[in-house]
Amino acid sequence: MEKSTKTRILSDSEIRDFFLSFDLSKPVDRYYYQVFRLQYLTALRISDLMEIGNEQISKHFLIEKKKTDKKREVYLCDEALALAKNLAERSRKIGKNKLLTKKDDSSYRRAIKIYCKRARINSDRVSTHSFRKTMANKVALLKGSKAASQLLNHSNLTTTEGYLDDS
Repeated sequence: MEKSTKTRILSDSEIRDFFLSFDLSKPVDRYYYQVFRLQYLTALRISDLMEIGNEQISKHFLIEKKKTDKKREVYLCDEALALAKNLAERSRKIGKNKLLTKKDDSSYRRAIKIYCKRARINSDRVSTHSFRKTMANKVALLKGSKAASQLLNHSNLTTTEGYLDDS
């Protein structure tokens, strides 16, 4: 039987354990915690987060999505806004103008594997995209697939349905 390459959705307990696996007294752990938590709360792609400038950070702002070139309004809850402000401050201190300071997504992919291992989560098919899919599923369960589609900024509901858990 062929092994699935589809990014998987994380369970509530996996999400909890993942975020508990960080040692927030360590700057590296604190950085990745903030990045992944922000990504989870916003359901943005890591590539979209990498394009956000420090000056854009506010409760509500507009981004142009790197993958699709579509514009998207982003609304940040209080926790996400605090995380984004912390990341922007960290970035400014080291002379960067983008929210995320890593140049490509490979460091985030490697970090996912490290923190999954710490949390004793099978990292097979877990990626930064898992946060996007997990949040879409939560929204779909609470508010329906149309709301999840809006969150993900999909123009076609069929695209969103590919993100959602069949169970």
